[in-house]
Amino acid sequence: MLRLSLLRSPEWPDPHADEGHHEFTYALYPHGGGWKDALTVRRGYELNYKLISMPVEKHEGALAPEHSFVQARSENIIVTALKKAEDDDALVLRFYEWAGKEGEAEVQIPPGAQSAAETDLMERPIGSLSVQNDGVKVHTKPYEIKTIKVQYSPIASTGAARP
Repeated sequence: MLRLSLLRSPEWPDPHADEGHHEFTYALYPHGGGWKDALTVRRGYELNYKLISMPVEKHEGALAPEHSFVQARSENIIVTALKKAEDDDALVLRFYEWAGKEGEAEVQIPPGAQSAAETDLMERPIGSLSVQNDGVKVHTKPYEIKTIKVQYSPIASTGAARP
C-alpha cells in the first residue's frame, strides 16, 4: 500500500489555504539500503530542478561537447546556486550539506580561479580558502549552508571577468 498526501488544507490560520489549481511532480525511487545511502535528496533535486538549456546557433567554441562548470565532488552536498556576485565580478557558489555528516566538502569550480573565500549569505567574507586542482574544500557541519566567492582575473582585451 502506498499513500501520498499532497495538500494539508488547514482551516487555521487561513480558511482558504490550498484552494485553487495545483500541479505536482512525484516519482517512485526504489533503492536498496537507507535513504542516505541511496542519495535520495540528490535524486529529488535532479527531478525537481531541471537544467534549463538555451539553444544557440552552431559556432566554434573552446569548451568540449560535454562540460561542467561546477560539480559537487562530495556526495553529501547539493549545489543550490551559481551566480555573479552582487558587488563585484566574482562568482558565488552556494551549497548545503544534506546527509547530517560533518567533514570537508569539496566542489570543483571553473578553471583559472585566483582566490576563493567563504562568505556569509550576504556575501561578506568570513575566511579565505585555498584553490587546488580547480577545486575548493570547506569544512561543513551537518545540514549547514555554505557560500563561496571565487575571484577570477579580468581578461585584458575586453575587461570582462572570467569564466
